[in-house]
Amino acid sequence: MKRLLLVILLALVTPFLIAFLYLNYNSQPFSSDTNTKVFKVVKGEGLSSISDSLVENNLIKNKYSFIFYAYSMGLNNKFKVGNYKLSPSMTTQEIVTKLSEEGITDYWIKIKDGSRIEEIATLFPNFVSFKKTDFITKTKNLEGYLYPDSYLIPQYFNIDQILSLIKQNFDKKLAQAKQGQTNKMSDSQIVILASLLEREGQSLESKQIIAGILLNRIEVGMPLQLCASVQYARDSKASTKDYWTPLTSEQIDATVSPFNTYQNKGFPPRPISNPGYNSLYAAYHPKENDYIFYITGTDGIFYYAKTLEEHNKNIAKYLQ
Repeated sequence: MKRLLLVILLALVTPFLIAFLYLNYNSQPFSSDTNTKVFKVVKGEGLSSISDSLVENNLIKNKYSFIFYAYSMGLNNKFKVGNYKLSPSMTTQEIVTKLSEEGITDYWIKIKDGSRIEEIATLFPNFVSFKKTDFITKTKNLEGYLYPDSYLIPQYFNIDQILSLIKQNFDKKLAQAKQGQTNKMSDSQIVILASLLEREGQSLESKQIIAGILLNRIEVGMPLQLCASVQYARDSKASTKDYWTPLTSEQIDATVSPFNTYQNKGFPPRPISNPGYNSLYAAYHPKENDYIFYITGTDGIFYYAKTLEEHNKNIAKYLQ
């Protein structure tokens, strides 16, 4: 009788034991790989479809184990639409829990033409995982190469991934602007010139004319005399958040820097801003002219001059 009871007990318990072992095994991590990948839950996607995707992405061992735990944990109807960072080293229960929480989000940043790196660093939302000072440190040698545009950035992107995204865009736009170039300077010199044009010109035409003027000044051995480069030098030394404010004559004289184009001839050693497409195009395609001087009148129009006498007349007429 006892033997019969034992047989009956084993017959009753064995299926549950097998089921337990089956679920326990299949709920263990798919592997020891701790690298994360982005998993997306889309609107209207059901539990079965989600579990299939998890299997296809090598994030879980078995879809039925996932479905079981989703129901047993009361989360089968609580998965939220979004992107999630998951790794094969997570258990099925951990993944079920993760998918019921808020996912990671993408965010937009818009880099304006002529911004400097410190201004770009302020564009990132507070929830990013890196400090804005880290971004400035990481990009200190990339002034001029952070192409102005709108970027949709996944929340999980680190600084290197963000810079890779921007670089791909910069390389593409630079290649487009370079087509049919007439200015044979190196690409690095072009970016320096474009960064100056971004701060000095407005329309594509004015930037092309100013590019020709700056090349004329270099050819005759005249300093470029650009306020924008001195503003860059001044603001790089000061703890200011108000960049590109007008200069005084005293500040021009007091700012000792290789970026002071009143005190030094030729181009500054590096770009002073991050130029947009028109400035890059104008640097590659300057308009040849005989002008040496230019001003922006109070009416917002550019006036050009071949001699200092003409320049002084323009100042008296259009800046008074």
